[in-house]
Amino acid sequence: HLPERQVEAAGIRMDLQARRVWRGTRELELTRTEFELLELLVRNAGIVLDHSTIYDRIWGYDFGPGSKNLAVYVGYLRRKLDAPGAPQLIHTVRGVGYVLRED
Repeated sequence: HLPERQVEAAGIRMDLQARRVWRGTRELELTRTEFELLELLVRNAGIVLDHSTIYDRIWGYDFGPGSKNLAVYVGYLRRKLDAPGAPQLIHTVRGVGYVLRED
């Protein structure tokens, strides 16, 4: 059984083996952590992921409720993903976590 090569959702396409990402036709340059966070969101598109699940999957542990680490990385991703005039893809669910979806 071959490893999965591509995942896509909400207009984002990810080549997991080459570690390349596109939104539409525009290729994005992401750091390793940004790539892993986006992959988690794309694989779970439409599902709200809570903070502790994301911390556990990306960093292997939860930084605790006071940490702004996740919000910082989501901010980085939003700046790279969201073209001017295009709909925002990563949505904050206040008090819960984040979800990737097209509105």
